[in-house]
Amino acid sequence: MATAGGETFGRAPWAVSLHGGHSGEFCDHGRGTLREIVDAAIARGYHTFGVTEHGPRFHERYLYPEEAAMEWDIEKVQRDFEAYARESAELVKKHEKMGHPPQRALRSATGGVPTFCLLRGFEAEVVPPGDYAGLMNDIRKRHKFDYVVGSVHWVNDVITDHSKAKFDKAAAKCGGQEALAVKYYEQMAEMAEALRPEVVGHLDVLRKYASPREAVETPRARDAARAALEAICEHGCILDINTGGLRHGLRSPYPAPWLLRMAVHEFGIGVCFGDDSHSPEDVGAGILETRQYLIDNGVEHITYLAREGTAIVRRTASLL
Repeated sequence: MATAGGETFGRAPWAVSLHGGHSGEFCDHGRGTLREIVDAAIARGYHTFGVTEHGPRFHERYLYPEEAAMEWDIEKVQRDFEAYARESAELVKKHEKMGHPPQRALRSATGGVPTFCLLRGFEAEVVPPGDYAGLMNDIRKRHKFDYVVGSVHWVNDVITDHSKAKFDKAAAKCGGQEALAVKYYEQMAEMAEALRPEVVGHLDVLRKYASPREAVETPRARDAARAALEAICEHGCILDINTGGLRHGLRSPYPAPWLLRMAVHEFGIGVCFGDDSHSPEDVGAGILETRQYLIDNGVEHITYLAREGTAIVRRTASLL
């Protein structure tokens, strides 16, 4: 049975998202409240849902275009993130009081799946170069987040996934789309080493605006992607299988089939769904199609994070 804007999964063992929960309260390009997004996650049938608002930035040049257009400043962005940290912590407490954490929850009939577990994280910004790891790790420690999603959005101080114009500017600054892809994957590898996030976000988001898309999948770009996967594997990161690619009109989620197969079958990297929700309507969108995509590419289980007592642990669940 479908619900408006998303899908329901009946608390299947694989009903997890580790990347999403961007809301209009704390994100310039989100809609709805964080509580509405979490409520939507429960209604869709997730048993584990991670909220991962964009991390704050520390220099005006890294304001998103919409933020700059609204005359936001870095102080507002940082205040909004502090408010997100407080609100997400309150939501975790709320669901603990409702008896939702795994250690107290009733188990469903679907293989001992907990009724609902809310995880609290953020999506790290890999800027400014050379400083981001210390800044992001300080944020994580100060606010006691459960985990971090490491994503690359900026290359040479240009945001790559905002618009075709920005993508083209980033490519021109690098010397072409192939060179942009190489630089992007080099930054991904560096981020995995420097930040060591539990989850790596939308690995090949460059496909969003590449034209032709093959320009970012050349042999040289694939070699750089392979090196990024080596770093991701070395540090035990989970790969976000991100349904945002489907919402943006691509033939597959992020990452593309060749990258997915390389990650799972060559490197043994664990994967998990991320609905990359930016509104309550986005929650769960594309998960059923993405589950089939994984199965079609020989992936039989997901790897996810769970709260057990005060610890965050890795678990697996069958897709079949």
